[in-house]
Amino acid sequence: MTGPALHRRPGVWRLLLAAWWLAGAGMAGAMPVFQPGEGNVGRALSDVSEEWLHRGEDEPEAVLAELEHAPPPASGVSVIEWQRMRARTRGLVAARSGMEDDVRRALDTLDSLSADAPGDSRFREELRGDQALIQAVLQDLLGHPVDAARQGRLADQAYERACGSRQPAVDCDYRAWWRALHLQAQRAEVRGDLVEALNLAERAHAVAELGLDPGLEGWSLAMQAVFQQALNHPDQARALIAQADRGVRRHGDIRSLIWVRFAEARLALEGGDATTALRLMQQALRLAEPLRSPRLQARILPSLSDLLRRTGHPREALQAVEQAYPVLRRHHELRGQPTLLHNGGLAKLQLGQVAQGRADLETALKLWESTGARAAMRVALQEGSDALAALGDVRGALELLHREQALRAEINADNGAAILAQMRATYRTESERRELDLLERENALRSSHLQTQTLIERIWVAAIVLLGLAAGVVGMLALRARDATRRLRHSEALLRVQSERDPLTGLANRRHFREVLATRGGAAFRGALLLVDVDHFKRINDEFGHPAGDAVLIEVARRLDSSVRAGDMVCRWGGEEFLIYAPDLQGDALDALALRVLRALGDEAVALDNGRFLPVSASLGYAAFPLPTHQIALGWERAVNLVDMALYTAKSMGRDRAVGIQSVAAGDALALQVLEADFEAARLAGEVELQVSLRREY
Repeated sequence: MTGPALHRRPGVWRLLLAAWWLAGAGMAGAMPVFQPGEGNVGRALSDVSEEWLHRGEDEPEAVLAELEHAPPPASGVSVIEWQRMRARTRGLVAARSGMEDDVRRALDTLDSLSADAPGDSRFREELRGDQALIQAVLQDLLGHPVDAARQGRLADQAYERACGSRQPAVDCDYRAWWRALHLQAQRAEVRGDLVEALNLAERAHAVAELGLDPGLEGWSLAMQAVFQQALNHPDQARALIAQADRGVRRHGDIRSLIWVRFAEARLALEGGDATTALRLMQQALRLAEPLRSPRLQARILPSLSDLLRRTGHPREALQAVEQAYPVLRRHHELRGQPTLLHNGGLAKLQLGQVAQGRADLETALKLWESTGARAAMRVALQEGSDALAALGDVRGALELLHREQALRAEINADNGAAILAQMRATYRTESERRELDLLERENALRSSHLQTQTLIERIWVAAIVLLGLAAGVVGMLALRARDATRRLRHSEALLRVQSERDPLTGLANRRHFREVLATRGGAAFRGALLLVDVDHFKRINDEFGHPAGDAVLIEVARRLDSSVRAGDMVCRWGGEEFLIYAPDLQGDALDALALRVLRALGDEAVALDNGRFLPVSASLGYAAFPLPTHQIALGWERAVNLVDMALYTAKSMGRDRAVGIQSVAAGDALALQVLEADFEAARLAGEVELQVSLRREY
C-alpha cells in the first residue's frame, strides 16, 4: 500500500534513492589507529575498518595496496580477528568500485580463516556474514538486485546467529550487520515494497543501538521517517526526523547529518516546498565539501540537479549532472547513472533540446528496469509524461502515463500483499499466545491432580493409624476425595477437548495438529498438506460485519470436512486459514482433492442469517512429502512453510486457484534451504515445478 502522497510528489523518490547511496560514502583520513576502549575489540576493529572504507571510496587502489601489507597492532587483538577485519574491508572496498578480482581474493581469505577456526561456531557465522555482505554490495553495484537482496538476507541471518543476543557482545562488529539490513531496506524501497523497507529500517535501528553507534542510530531513524512519510504517516515521520537530527547533532557525526538533511529535503518536497528542499540539499553539499570526497559529492549532485530543475534552473541542473556523471562511471556505480540521465534529459527538454532529452529519458528507464528499480521508474514515467505534455507532445505523454499507471498498480498490489502477510503474522502470534494460556491452565490442572493424589495418600495413612477411632470420618473424607477425583477427571477431559478444538468451527486446532504430527514421522514427515486461505476475508468482515465473517468460517469448515477422505484431518490453522493433512495421498489424486476443495468452497454462495447469499472463494497451496525428485527428508514445520509459499504464489497469481509443488531442483537439504530462502526467485528460475489449477476457466 502506498499513500496518496507518493503520487503527488514524484521527485521525492529520487531524493530518497540518492540519500540511500550515502551509506557508502565517507571521510578521507590518515592511517587508521587501533584503539580498543574498555575492552570493546569489535568496536575498535570496526573503527579502523571504517577509516579505510571511507578513503577507499575515492582511492580504492591505494587503500587495497595499503591493506595488503597492514600489520596487526602489537596487542589488544588476536591475529585471526585482525585478518578477518582486513579481509572484509578489502572485499568491501573492492566491491564498492566493481573490482571483482580483488573481491574474489578477499572471499578466499575469509574462507581460509573459517578453516583455521573449526571449533568457534560464532566466529564462522561472522565470516559467513562477511562473505555474503561483500557479495551483496558487489551485486548491488553491478545492478543485480535479486542477487543483492538474497546475499543481504544471508548476511543478516549469519550476523543474527552470531551477535543476535539482547546483550551486546564486545567482539561483534554491529556496523557490518547494520550494512546488511541497510542494503536490504534499500532494495525493498527501490522495488516499492515500503512495508518491508520500514520493518528493515526498524531492525537496523535496533542493531545500531546494540552497537552503541549514535551515528547509525540517527541514520536508521531518518530512514524510518522517510518510509513513514511515504506510507502517508506524516506525524510519525516528523517525530522521527526530529529525533534523528537531535542525535546526530549531539554527537557531531557529519555523514549522518548529511543523510538527515537528505531526509528533511525529501519531507519538504513531499509537503510541496521545493525551495526549502533545495536549500537543505545545498546544505548537504556544503557539509560534504570538507570531507574532500568527489564520490560523495557525485552522490549528492543527482538530487541537487533534480531540485534545481524543479525550481526553474535547468542550466545549473545540467551542469550538476555533467559534473557527477564521469565520477560515477569511473567507479562503475550503476545506481546513480539512471537518475543523472533522467534529470539531465528533463533539463534538456526544458532547454529545448527535445531529441537529446527524450533519448536520455529512455536510456534511464531501461537502466532502472534492468535493476528492478520500480519506484524510481514509476516516478520517472510520471515526470517524463508531464514534461512531454508541457511541450505539446500529447501522444508521447499518454504513452508514458499508461506505462506509469500499470507500474503503479503492480507496486500497490505488492505493498498490499506485504501488509496482508504482516497482519497474518500478527494473528499467528496472538494464536500462539492463546495456546500458551491453555498450557498454563493444563499445568494448573495437573498441579491440582497431584494435590488430590497427596490428599488420598494422607487419608489412607490416617485410616491405618486411626482405623478404629475415626472410621466414619475417614469414610466421609474418602467419599469427598472420590467425588473430587471424579470432578477433576471430568474437567480434565473437558479441557483436553477444548484445548484441541477450535471453538468457532469445531475443527481440530493448530495444537492438536502438532500433537498428531509429532507422533507421525518426526524429522521425516510423510503425507500431503493442503493450506487453504479464504480470499478477501477482511473485506467480508469490513463490509458485512464479524457475525457474517464467523458464518463464512463455519460454513467453510463444514464444506472442507465433507470434501476430504475419512482418514484425513482438517484443522483451523489460524484466522481464515485451514490446513488439511492427507496421509498417503499424492499425484493425480492429490491434484483432484485440491480442485474438489476449491469447488466445494467457491461454487455455491454462503447463506447468511439475514437471507443474503455471499459468494466466497479460496486460494490453496499444497504438496506431497517427501518432495520429488530427490525425496529430501523434512520435518512437518518446514513442510507447512513450503505449502504456505505455494499458497502465497496462488494469491499473487490472482486467487481462486490451487498451486501445488510438483518437484524441486534440490539435491540435498542445504540446496532446499537456499531455495526456500527465495521461493519466488527459484520459481522464476525454473527450480520449482508447480501445478496450477483454476476453480473455473475465466
